[in-house]
Amino acid sequence: WSHMELKNSLEDPYYAAGSSPSITANRLSYILGLNGPSMTIDTACSSSLVAIDLAVEKLRSGKVSKALVGGVNVMLHPRSYIGCCAAKMLSFEGRCATFDKSADGYCRGEGVGAAVLKRLSDAKKDGDPILAVIRGSSVNQDGKSASLTAPSGRAQEAVINAALEDAGVSGKDIDYVECHGTGTRLG
Repeated sequence: WSHMELKNSLEDPYYAAGSSPSITANRLSYILGLNGPSMTIDTACSSSLVAIDLAVEKLRSGKVSKALVGGVNVMLHPRSYIGCCAAKMLSFEGRCATFDKSADGYCRGEGVGAAVLKRLSDAKKDGDPILAVIRGSSVNQDGKSASLTAPSGRAQEAVINAALEDAGVSGKDIDYVECHGTGTRLG
């Protein structure tokens, strides 16, 4: 940013609210006239999954009757790109080779997705089209591992087992797994 751009943004009364990630969800709730819990969750790669886990918990407890859950990745500032370059996280080849021994990093992208969640009984009663059923979910943190970005096999096994238990199913009942692959040899 140039000195003038910074000065102009600091004098703009809408700049702070318009550029703060914590306000994003509240702004959407304001525009759509939604009430109830409204928050932005930032857990890096797992933000959308953590938001879904929290929404499922609120639905099960009866604290909400439906939830709008979304995720977005927008690259508005070069800072994170520069940091990823400095950490040698990005693919030199410009493509992801997830789960491949030739993986040399990942590629950044932008995107957005959202879903309305309801209890299955309410969705059926309301005649809603049901695209999927979430039987169980779980969230954890790896704790101490080889490094900040290195996954912990034990912690990942624990969270998978917790999700299976929450869903009341066993591993043999799973037909599809969507996983996070960093596009690195370690990942």
